[in-house]
Amino acid sequence: MLRLPDPDAFTQRIAAEIRRDAPADVAHLTEGMLLEKVRAAYDAATYELHITRIPTLVRWVKLDSVSNGELRRQQALALKIKTASDANLAAEDMLSILMAQTRWSD
Repeated sequence: MLRLPDPDAFTQRIAAEIRRDAPADVAHLTEGMLLEKVRAAYDAATYELHITRIPTLVRWVKLDSVSNGELRRQQALALKIKTASDANLAAEDMLSILMAQTRWSD
């Protein structure tokens, strides 16, 4: 049986990746603050939205952490994912739409 990554180890790794990949977005955060944001995003994605596909989980947690929890606060997004027959696919669709909108608005 497959399992999700250990939350503590996952949080550390994703926080380090965020610091490496998006330093300007998190420069104002202390290490503790960033870890807290990453853990909150992980908990919401896994326990509330039931995202279990690792690549999707990583993308979701990174975007939610960098956006200061914006994905978690969007009730329409949460409802769409929770009611989907495949939460992972719905989350991936939402992420793709968000990324496309960001690219088109630049």
